[in-house]
Amino acid sequence: MSSQVAGIAQTTGRGSNENYTLVSGYDIYDRDFYKRLIKKVPRASALQWMRNISGYMNKRTAIRHEYYFHEEGQWFSTVCTIANVVDNTTYATITLSTADHDNSGKDSYPVVGQTVLFENETVGYVKVVTRSVDNAHTVDVYPVDTTNVNIVAAAVVGSKMSFYSNAQKEKSTSTQARVPKTTKTTNYIQTFRDSYEVTDHAMQNHTEFEYKGQTALHVKGIDEMMDRFAMAEELGLLVNPASSGLTDASSNAIRLAKGLIPQITDSGNTLEYFGTPDMSTIDDIILVLNNAYGEHEYMVGQGIQLGLGWKNWLIDFNSSADKGISFGSMSKEQSLNLNFTTINVNGYVMHMQDWAVFGHPDSLGAQGMPYKDMGVFIPMGQTKNVEPNGDGGYEPYIQLVYTDPGGAPHQNKGDHAVWSTGSLAPGGATDDGAYWRIHVISYKGLEVRCRNKFLILRKAA
Repeated sequence: MSSQVAGIAQTTGRGSNENYTLVSGYDIYDRDFYKRLIKKVPRASALQWMRNISGYMNKRTAIRHEYYFHEEGQWFSTVCTIANVVDNTTYATITLSTADHDNSGKDSYPVVGQTVLFENETVGYVKVVTRSVDNAHTVDVYPVDTTNVNIVAAAVVGSKMSFYSNAQKEKSTSTQARVPKTTKTTNYIQTFRDSYEVTDHAMQNHTEFEYKGQTALHVKGIDEMMDRFAMAEELGLLVNPASSGLTDASSNAIRLAKGLIPQITDSGNTLEYFGTPDMSTIDDIILVLNNAYGEHEYMVGQGIQLGLGWKNWLIDFNSSADKGISFGSMSKEQSLNLNFTTINVNGYVMHMQDWAVFGHPDSLGAQGMPYKDMGVFIPMGQTKNVEPNGDGGYEPYIQLVYTDPGGAPHQNKGDHAVWSTGSLAPGGATDDGAYWRIHVISYKGLEVRCRNKFLILRKAA
């Protein structure tokens, strides 16, 4: 077939000995020759939430379908709750609450030599830490002024205390060592597939060209297949819950890759709002993120009704009086406009963007679904990789994890593979079926680090 576009080489027609690369809009739509030749942006790309955050996520490979990663715990978790107090006249023996222990109750934060601050601003000094009973470690706290024995009065059961600093003697020896806290998180790689049959008539409606020495075919129907396939990946990695004991009709094990929303719901933060969101909702969000050691800059993927709710609140707020709020473009002094593009409050910056898939009526935006009123708060920036065999570098909080799909070089596209079967397949028959079937497969999962920094905003029922 001869190409009518300058710069694309002419080919001599499909031959049985050629290795064709099957291309779709997802392979080439950003390239100049595709825009001139096919002039079609893939429809699913407008709905893909991962495209929206592509600048704040990364991709990495895994070699197993069940994989795990380690992440650091909170290195500065100094606050504990008082579970019990024993008055020893000159000092108090204080028991930590169960929640203040790690490693099945064997580890806790306090060490000898620390200073501890109570809610009434009294300060004490830790001379003894006893870890003989799991989940019930005790600290012996002495007053820093021996003429004012005030520890028992300050140590109220149920109140908080912070092991905020330490004080050492002259020519001191080493303090008690702490083992860095890491958490092991396990997830699975999910197998995604799609296929379609090319009819004998559709075979005549293809575009053939060469690019960098490789013969390529763009076949009628391949974009539609890739639309379905791409959305199956996107939605699976967004809403999949964890699976357990799942099998197909033939009792073969099926594993789901746990999606972004369930990972945040189970291990991050969830906040509900009533009616229309307003600035008190933002205040609540900031308080939750602050308590969870969150970042100070977030990308917020939101449903269309949540976005409209912010806008309606702003209009209602400004209609009652002149509040000095501009509906024009943003300036350095004012980062709040009618579209709620960016909210900057007390050093917390939230960049709002509408996720079209949350409002799509044939998908997550269908009547009765909760996603049109939902917001997903994703921390921007990077977090430390603490893998034992890693380099300890920093990576984005979200990573797309995939395994090599295999196949010949002209079939393997990195994170997915596309190939043909059937007696009518270009490049030669693979079986005696009088058809040409095109297949696509991928193996992917979603890695979400420091899920305590993420938040899901939901509308209360």
